[in-house]
Amino acid sequence: MKHISTQQKIKIILILLITLPICLLAWLSFQLQKNEQIVQAHQAQNLIETRLKAVERELTAYFEQLEVQLRSDHQTLAELPQNQSTDQVRNYLRESPLIQNIFILSSTGHLLFPPNIQTSIKEKSFISQTKSIWSNPELFESLASHEETSPLPSTIDRSAQLEAYVSPVSQKKAVASFAPSILSSGWISWFSENHHRLLFWVKDSTNRVIGFDLNRMRMLSDLINRLPDATQLHNGLNQSAIQLLDDNSSVLYQWGNYQVADNEQPLGTRYLSPPLANWKVNYFSHKATATISTWLSTLAGSLAFGLTLIGLGIYFYREHQREMQQAQQRVSFVNQVSHELKTPLTNIRMYAELMAEQLYEEDQQQKRYINVITGESLRLSRLIENVLNFSRSQRNAIKVNKAPGIIDECIKNTIIAFEATLHNKGILFDVTYGAEKTVYFDKSIIEQILNNLLSNAEKYAHTGKKIHLTTLLEDNQCKITVQDYGPGIPPAAQKKIFDPFYRVSSKLTDGISGTGIGLSIARQLAKLHGGNLILIPSEVGACFQLSINIAPN
Repeated sequence: MKHISTQQKIKIILILLITLPICLLAWLSFQLQKNEQIVQAHQAQNLIETRLKAVERELTAYFEQLEVQLRSDHQTLAELPQNQSTDQVRNYLRESPLIQNIFILSSTGHLLFPPNIQTSIKEKSFISQTKSIWSNPELFESLASHEETSPLPSTIDRSAQLEAYVSPVSQKKAVASFAPSILSSGWISWFSENHHRLLFWVKDSTNRVIGFDLNRMRMLSDLINRLPDATQLHNGLNQSAIQLLDDNSSVLYQWGNYQVADNEQPLGTRYLSPPLANWKVNYFSHKATATISTWLSTLAGSLAFGLTLIGLGIYFYREHQREMQQAQQRVSFVNQVSHELKTPLTNIRMYAELMAEQLYEEDQQQKRYINVITGESLRLSRLIENVLNFSRSQRNAIKVNKAPGIIDECIKNTIIAFEATLHNKGILFDVTYGAEKTVYFDKSIIEQILNNLLSNAEKYAHTGKKIHLTTLLEDNQCKITVQDYGPGIPPAAQKKIFDPFYRVSSKLTDGISGTGIGLSIARQLAKLHGGNLILIPSEVGACFQLSINIAPN
């Protein structure tokens, strides 16, 4: 698996910090727009329904007024003397622009008007056309007890295409004060001369029925006069239009400044109440104009937000790059200084050892001085080696070079290097050797790990006065255990001691110099050598176990 560098990780994090908010904003914008579209569609549909209902109410009001007028006319006609009724009814028809024909039925269902004698051609035609209506008195009987639309009786000829409606109770009550003798009334829609016609009938308490045949063209003219003017620019229908259609779906009238295309489907349709039950009004308008503008504004806001995030990301990335470059320069400077210090330190230690060999036995004071110089130079060498190894680990530049050797001998040499310093602090070694066979390992890595462990024991566990060290070979692994008898490591800090630059804060460590990278470097070196460095439970002090792979490769 390819290792991801710190720079690549930072780039990935910055990209995620930019893309995730943008994606989240886009998703939220989509959901908001979706919900807004639903709300707008609902509001638009409610507006359409409201406008179409207003049109229906206007047309219904016309027929309510017409019913009142025709009931009044019924009262006038019903009070005429029988010998004058024919002439008076004909005068009424000539003077009424809305009523073009009338039939009157007696209580027994006999046709009183038009009369059988001296009947005009127009009256004869009307009698012939409405025979299916006036010849079936039971049609009015069956409807008299109903309050709403009633089906045709089974005895009525369906081929006549009749639709009968009773006037609502509210309409009956409205005229009860001036026409108490009226028993019931209603409408009949019937087909004649290639179109439907409307006939209003009134039945009084004597069971006499009078039917009023409406002039279709005059009725349409009256209806259209009650609707908004189609020529007005501001009629409340901005970029929309409403059409009134008859029972044949023919457009009778249209108003509004929207141009309806051929075969365009309406956004809303409402069928009218009786007696225009087969008529309807359609609503037309543009679609999604507001939605498109809203989408554009949201898209512009999202783009602006995204560009702002990208700009901030670029700014922070450049700042990070600058800081990283400065940090690399500082690390490079430390590395160069450390390399430069290694040579004089080596010379100091070498000449100190030569001087110690040339001193006489009685020169004990001078030997102690030289031993201090040697010990401190070794300590400084270990610190420098830690710094250099930490730098190499950051660059993945540490290599494991295995060679045949005996691990116990390597450990003995390391102990010798620490013996004088530890002896001055009263610390003794207790070593159990168990790795005397020749195996393959990197001597410098083992020495570096042991140097860090023993150096920590010297600084933090000298009160225990003892260090126990054991070695053991198991298959392709060598396990080295370093046990001190100092105060130990607090449980809360045991998982953090291998983190770089972490130091346990306590009275024991206060005032003791250290970089906090020793154990981190030691664990990295152990893993590079195919093993690990762990802290194992111990009743007293701290116990570290080092395992390394000792196979040839």
